[in-house]
Amino acid sequence: MNIEKFLVITIDSTHLVMKVEKLLLDSSLDVRIIPLPGELKASCGLSIKANLDDSTTILNILKNNKIEESLYSFYVCEKIGFKKHFSTFNF
Repeated sequence: MNIEKFLVITIDSTHLVMKVEKLLLDSSLDVRIIPLPGELKASCGLSIKANLDDSTTILNILKNNKIEESLYSFYVCEKIGFKKHFSTFNF
């Protein structure tokens, strides 16, 4: 069975999701906005999907652009077939 692992970043507002996506795309990272998975909680209905390998780079970009840590969360999604399991990403 095909297993896919990726990073999901939840962000506090739609405006901030779009800003973060632009920052990450401008850094040539492979990211895209996706609907917020129902298993995760955030005040915004959108999130960002990214490669796990880019997690440290993404965190540094957020910090360098003075985006408060309380406004975003990182999760690992492990997708096996149609089932998804989310866990908090620890740096």
